[in-house]
Amino acid sequence: MQINTIITGDCREVLPTIPSNSFTLAFADPPYWVGFDYGDKTDEEMEYIEPEWLVNELCRIANVVMITSGIQQMYDYPKPKWIAIWHKPGAMGHNGLGGACNWEPILVWGKGMLKNDYFRAPIIPAREKDATFHACPKPSNLMEQVLHWTTNPGDSVLDPTCGSGTTCKAAFQLGRNYLGIELDEKIAQQARKRLSSSQPPLLSVGHITTACKGRATHGATQPVLSNFGDVQSE
Repeated sequence: MQINTIITGDCREVLPTIPSNSFTLAFADPPYWVGFDYGDKTDEEMEYIEPEWLVNELCRIANVVMITSGIQQMYDYPKPKWIAIWHKPGAMGHNGLGGACNWEPILVWGKGMLKNDYFRAPIIPAREKDATFHACPKPSNLMEQVLHWTTNPGDSVLDPTCGSGTTCKAAFQLGRNYLGIELDEKIAQQARKRLSSSQPPLLSVGHITTACKGRATHGATQPVLSNFGDVQSE
């Protein structure tokens, strides 16, 4: 199995095949199963991922596990070690008391480092031009912040419900390795296309990090994952 790619598959089948302690971060944004319209179906019609199973499996695989659960659905998950905040300025959602809601919880488990637990990213600009094929993409700015505060260049990031591929795109641009899992083959193809046209790793401090050297383009040779913590070149 390769990394730095998005595979088509059911995370309920794929995750048990991944070795333990093989990723630094696992970030999941599963459906909320509340009737959200994805165009051809609602999220209530999508495959259900049992919350406790998902958390336990991701904690086996990664040092830090983060899940965007939705406010009402957060109580369906095991008690987190911490709750981070995604502040969504200008959001038009409604809270349970009839007012506006402009935040969302990010549940956190694991034994790794969370250097900051507050993330600010508007939801309205989240419909980036390269992600319009997906009904509910997370903002790239949010995922860049998450990866910045939980990982270092060269670390590996897993997204078991990767959808539009925003987590994978942020990982690529920040010099992290990534693996995305997406059940819908059409969405997976679009996400791969999005990744193939993404910019190379960001030169945010005027130089390419060690993890980015030799990967000037997305089409470069992909590393092969024989044991997820032991990456070799093809």
